[in-house]
Amino acid sequence: MKSLNTLIALAVLATSAVAGPSYTGKNPKAPVLPPPPPAGCACFGAGGAFDVFGGAFIPDGGDTEVGGGVGVNYFFNRNFGIDVNYGLYATDKEHHQFDANLVLRAPIDSLCIAPYVLAGGGYATNSNNTATYQVGAGLDIRIPSANCLGIFAEGLYHFAESDTPDFTTVRLGVRIPF
Repeated sequence: MKSLNTLIALAVLATSAVAGPSYTGKNPKAPVLPPPPPAGCACFGAGGAFDVFGGAFIPDGGDTEVGGGVGVNYFFNRNFGIDVNYGLYATDKEHHQFDANLVLRAPIDSLCIAPYVLAGGGYATNSNNTATYQVGAGLDIRIPSANCLGIFAEGLYHFAESDTPDFTTVRLGVRIPF
């Protein structure tokens, strides 16, 4: 009988050793996981933005004028969009500039910035009215923690028709997504 009790005791010990640690009724500690990798910038998807900017009008061989304006842009995907804007520049005379551009951007998600190039046509009015064609480049910087609010800087060189001299516009502004 003594050997039977010893055999049962060994069987019980062996069974509990195979079953693993005993459960005490407390919640087991959750495993510690490494933090997820930082998410890329999600600010450069399809969608639109409203722009407010200050800038300068720099005619070839003329006096620089300062001013500002407004614009709207819309991106069909993360890389291709359109931009429409109006600028008013003045010192001793006024220059009104209306532009429409195709925009190609290359977002760098790890920095939340997007360099871009743009080209299009426009209309300039002051003492002369003329059609313009322009090419340019810019940089769009977004702040993800501020609902992707952006700051942008760009320069455009305008080729003017008729006897109006060619000119450059430089703009610095705020981009508000909608």
